[in-house]
Amino acid sequence: MNRIAILVDKNLESGAAANAAALLMGQAVRMTPDLYAEAPVLDRNGVCHAGIRHSTIILKAGINQLLNLIQSLNTSDTSLQFAVFSRTGQAMNNAFEQYALRIASMPTEETGLSGMVLWGSDEKVRAATKKFSVFG
Repeated sequence: MNRIAILVDKNLESGAAANAAALLMGQAVRMTPDLYAEAPVLDRNGVCHAGIRHSTIILKAGINQLLNLIQSLNTSDTSLQFAVFSRTGQAMNNAFEQYALRIASMPTEETGLSGMVLWGSDEKVRAATKKFSVFG
C-alpha cells in the first residue's frame, strides 16, 4: 500500500497553499503516472471523479523542517520519491522558461520553498512525516 503526503509552508495563505498543493500533486503524477487510475472513474451520471489510487494527506511544515526533510531524503535510502515547489515559481506567471532557468541557478534553500510532495510505501511516508501536523 502506498501513501502520498503534501507538505505546505505553514505560513502560506490558504490560496497559495492550495496552489502549491495542486502543482505538487501534478508533478508527482508526471513522475509516477500510476498514482492515478488509467481509466476514468465515472458515476452513474457519467461525471468523471478523481481516480486517485492512494491515500493522500496535506500537512503543514516550517521552511527549515522542509529543508531538513529534503536533506534527510537525499542522504538516506528511503525509496521515497519527492518534488518541491517554491515561492520563486509562484511569483512567475506563464513564464516557464524563465522559471526553469532561475531555479537551475539557485540552491534549494534560496528558492523560498512553498512545499513538497513525497510518496512511496505507506510505512515510509508515515515515518518521514510523523513530526508534521495536518494542514488546516
